[in-house]
Amino acid sequence: MPASRDLSFGLLALCAAAGCGLGPAPAPGTDELVRRLENLGTVVVVGDADGELAELEASDTELVAAATLPALEAALAGTDEDALAAALDAADVSGVLVDGRAPAAADDLSLAARLGRYEPLEVLGGAYLTPLAALYLPRSGLVIRPPLDEALAHVARALVGGARPPEVRSFPEPLRRIRSVEVMVMLEERGRARLWRSARGSSIARALMTASVVARQRWTEREAAMGGPVGSALPNLDVVVYLLDEDGTLGSRNPAFIDRVFGTSHGVAFDEHGPWHYLLPDATRERGEGSAVRAYRELFTDSDMPEDSLENENVRLYRMLARELARSAAPGVRALAPIGPGERGLELDELGRF
Repeated sequence: MPASRDLSFGLLALCAAAGCGLGPAPAPGTDELVRRLENLGTVVVVGDADGELAELEASDTELVAAATLPALEAALAGTDEDALAAALDAADVSGVLVDGRAPAAADDLSLAARLGRYEPLEVLGGAYLTPLAALYLPRSGLVIRPPLDEALAHVARALVGGARPPEVRSFPEPLRRIRSVEVMVMLEERGRARLWRSARGSSIARALMTASVVARQRWTEREAAMGGPVGSALPNLDVVVYLLDEDGTLGSRNPAFIDRVFGTSHGVAFDEHGPWHYLLPDATRERGEGSAVRAYRELFTDSDMPEDSLENENVRLYRMLARELARSAAPGVRALAPIGPGERGLELDELGRF
């Protein structure tokens, strides 16, 4: 073989190894992002200065720039989430794909900027997060407004106090609508969590009733340590109802990316072939000392898993968001004795892990 052909073959081999002519490798998670975009109808694209997102192709989905929908673009430039939800509905848009490569400064509070920083919203939930972009979808039916929040708070306080659970059919339709949810009931005193319990159910109503009853049972089991019967303590306790929402599966396991996309209101979470585990946001901050990656390692240790499970592709990593749905403020009938460190520690040791 002539020397020139040897050289040509050598250059071809080197080029193939280096990926010459093939363009830059796609950002981690891009293939799965495209799959998540399928069958969504119309998805609005926010950002995308270089047009890379517009070039993504997903079956039965049309990507449109926010600039082509003036009312929606105006809502994204504002700060009113309800106005954004209305604009999405009016434009028949089923999702938002936001460029995450050049996030806006922290003092830009527009909804578009917040989405670009991968911050949580009330009306939109994160579906999939990658270094290239994040897909957000509406939280249909899971945003609770007055007077439904008052009904939730009233029922939760009554059940913790020992009332008989009502029939599911007595709840308003949005609260008994069938969907898999997880509800948490937390008892707080002067801003400090005393006890919480969560439950999954086929509706907000069912999960709420289970979590409330179990919270009462847990207090009763530890009555001496908790400072007395729950009925005596309840007038001085806030009863808070949270919905534990997923806020985006992580499409990259890069530590810098993970730390970037977890805000102060997020908890680390993962599941592996069914079972799920999480730390609540407060525990994520405290045990992770400001790092979501460190919090994940703590959670893996709690779950008897190797610390390097972050790299295990069979472990799905996601953000957990505890959204407050309702709050029944303490009536304050009588003053309780100050909470001692030992008393608080009993429940706070458990707070934030599941």
